[in-house]
Amino acid sequence: MTFRPTIQQARFLASEKGDDWLAKAAERPFTSQSMMADLQILRRSLTADMAAAVTEQVLLRRRGQTKFSRAGEMLFVGEALEQATDSRVARHRARRFRSVRCVADLGCGIGGDSLALAGSTDMVLALDQDPVRLIFARHNAAVYNLADKIIWVQADLLNLPAPLHRLDAAFADPARRSVEGKRAFSPRDYHPPLQALLSRFAACSLAVKVGPGLDFSSVPTAAEIESVSLNGEAKEAVLWFRDLATPGVTRRATCLPSGTTITDAQPDDCPLEPLASYLYEPDPAIIRAGLVKQVGARLKLSQIDPHIAFLSGDTLLNSDLVTAYQIEARLPLKIKLVNRYLQQNHISHVNIKQRGTGLSPDMVAAKLKPAKDGLERTLILVRIKDDHFALIAK
Repeated sequence: MTFRPTIQQARFLASEKGDDWLAKAAERPFTSQSMMADLQILRRSLTADMAAAVTEQVLLRRRGQTKFSRAGEMLFVGEALEQATDSRVARHRARRFRSVRCVADLGCGIGGDSLALAGSTDMVLALDQDPVRLIFARHNAAVYNLADKIIWVQADLLNLPAPLHRLDAAFADPARRSVEGKRAFSPRDYHPPLQALLSRFAACSLAVKVGPGLDFSSVPTAAEIESVSLNGEAKEAVLWFRDLATPGVTRRATCLPSGTTITDAQPDDCPLEPLASYLYEPDPAIIRAGLVKQVGARLKLSQIDPHIAFLSGDTLLNSDLVTAYQIEARLPLKIKLVNRYLQQNHISHVNIKQRGTGLSPDMVAAKLKPAKDGLERTLILVRIKDDHFALIAK
């Protein structure tokens, strides 16, 4: 069951006494083997509730280190940390607000996006309905020495008090999990629902973070949709409205940490040619944004099939827009032939990718018979026009 701190626990954790106990507890291992013993030590001086809150915070701080540079000093709520933006992605997004004097963070949670926005604007108005998250967000702002640039307001986003009816610019990251912890895939199930959020702030220069897998056809009102990846992993999509959108651009893909970006306003004259010596897989953000042809045109590569998100060329390229694979063998997609190749060429470790074949990589993996010891290669299952191939690549 998900641990949710009470107001009393939140205030204790944000206090000097709580900070002292968190520092002491951080020295304990809190592994599955030591958990009961570690808890017993805390319960000698703390109530069971406070000991549980300290334990949860220690574990969350360790998890938060992948997203925040000072996670060891911050305070978290489990669901909020899970949805929190990696600080590198948040800083990239916040840069688009640099011309805005004051921006509202609608549903600030534990304050991760508020911190990034405070680094790009003069003032941030951080709003959330949950008093516990606001306590933690205020604490986290102090950790980063940004408390004087953020005003905290407890409010329902869809029923703001009169002084906040008019906002010039705002960012929103609606919750994408239910109270039971189930992931919400439909924008109707966001909290607040995406359409309600867009209607309420229609007059505002607004940016909304959504899941990277969202069907973009469900948000036709967005002026610009940006897909963002970090280290080759799709992280989020951002809907940009009004003055925050780039004129002439409806789709954008950005690859972090480099910040390389490509849009649908750029040339897409990518030819359709047979598979060459190198296969190139575009970054996931590019695939999600539908900008494979634009990348092919920029890098002077060709498509191998108009419906498959692979590019090809005879020259080895080093670009953060694509991952390169050198093709060693092109086989008909028959497991018997693949296994024979693996055995004959001493290939013992196989990574599997597929595009357009409809095959499950896990099911194919179960049928492979690699060599006992040897090389590592990638098996790419791909449909090219009407034929299915198994490509062995490195």
